[in-house]
Amino acid sequence: MPSLSRRDFLRGAASAAAGAALAAAFPPGAGAATLPLSTWVRKENERTGDGSWLRGPAAVAGTLEGYASAASAALGEKVTVFVSSTTPYRVRVFRMGYYQGLGARLVESRPFLKGGVQAMPAPDRYGTVDCHWSPSFHLDLDQRYRPGQYLIRLDNDRHEFRFVPLLVRDDASRAAFVYQSSVTTWQAYNTWGGFSLYRQTTPLGGVTVSNANRAVRVSFNRPYDRVFANGAADFVGNEFPLLFEVERLGLDLAYWTDLDLHQRGPTLQRHRALLSLGHDEYYSPAMRAALVDGVAAGVNLALFGANFCYRKIRFEPGVNGPDRLMINYRSTADPITATDPGAATVNWSSPPSNLPESTFSGSIYGGVDGVGSLHVVDPTSWLWRGTGVRAGSVLPGALGGEFNHFNLGGPTPANVEILGHSPVGGGVSDVTYVAAPGRGGVFASGTGHWVFDLSDAPRLGNFWVPAPLPGVTPVLQRATQNILTLFGAGPAGRHQPSAGNIATVYG
Repeated sequence: MPSLSRRDFLRGAASAAAGAALAAAFPPGAGAATLPLSTWVRKENERTGDGSWLRGPAAVAGTLEGYASAASAALGEKVTVFVSSTTPYRVRVFRMGYYQGLGARLVESRPFLKGGVQAMPAPDRYGTVDCHWSPSFHLDLDQRYRPGQYLIRLDNDRHEFRFVPLLVRDDASRAAFVYQSSVTTWQAYNTWGGFSLYRQTTPLGGVTVSNANRAVRVSFNRPYDRVFANGAADFVGNEFPLLFEVERLGLDLAYWTDLDLHQRGPTLQRHRALLSLGHDEYYSPAMRAALVDGVAAGVNLALFGANFCYRKIRFEPGVNGPDRLMINYRSTADPITATDPGAATVNWSSPPSNLPESTFSGSIYGGVDGVGSLHVVDPTSWLWRGTGVRAGSVLPGALGGEFNHFNLGGPTPANVEILGHSPVGGGVSDVTYVAAPGRGGVFASGTGHWVFDLSDAPRLGNFWVPAPLPGVTPVLQRATQNILTLFGAGPAGRHQPSAGNIATVYG
């Protein structure tokens, strides 16, 4: 494969030029040849960046932590932040993006506020750790704020810090792309207070939990654990590298979380494509329906991670509003099974749901051992145009984490096209694409590392954001721009229907 300059891809042309440079990737008749860009995103990222967002030591567990009253809020709204601190603390709010490669812009700064320790709640019989803390301060999302992903940084008087994430929406946006932050998956893995949907991390002190060794209900009314990127949760590794890249390009973006997909899913059809990031596992019926209905209506779906739409969930209201408690039993032991089997929080592929993610994507979850090298299938395909790959090209070390593969023998759409077919530790990882004529296209990377490998986003201390891989990151960047160009043109099934090649690859 020809040598590709990382600098040319990472720090090269300006956003407008990046769109024009992609024209050669799509021949006449293959759809729009330019990347949908936004003047406000470009101008926002021309503002002065501030690299201090990631400098300094993490605060010791229990000394400084906080959470917001909402995972996302609309422009003009007010957000309450709840903080527990053993010392006075200051507040700085950063909008995350490219910003000359620094990754953030300082939006708001406040002098030191009086600290105070707030009570650690005991887990209930569901393993739920639900804080009822007193408000500490409010953020008014006024004209200083633009849509996007924010990190609220709390610093104590010892210069130690902790993050509180917040996403800001523009609910009137009709941008080409929706950037979707997977906060339901963040919360599923959050161990703050001793329980996640996966494990128990602290002794219970006599409390009996209905499902031993893990919670079946978790709360958004709690901080993210210190070991979870110092409170920034899954944003840093699984999402930020893609955000860094698309804001560098000046992409035409709207921003929301998967909770917003649950609450306002039909509005997805105002947009051309949804960008699902590195780990988008936990889906309610309303969330899944919004995806499926969107694709049928012509919305494209880019699934950049693996293990997407796998666990079925439902929500309950809690402190601070609706959908603050998330439930997942993973079996028909869910008490709702007796009265409403369709709402039982099993895996989506299990009875009584029987709806694996492959039914709309062609791709199904394979496992956790997805380490390997990406083997390119058909280098002449639309995905690989302009990347420099050739027949037999292999991208060494490109695959890792969890993986997906084509669901051989299972329910899939017609004409699934495989664009990468690679042996990994747990089996095979497939890059898949499906687009029926006139409908939206669905791209699935098949790996948990596509986003990880995508850019040179700044590292957060010892919290892992991988360095770019020579010979891999530039290829994935160009392939990602090809995806964005095709999906930004409208229904991919009009411009690039998938060409089924399962017999060739698996024959």
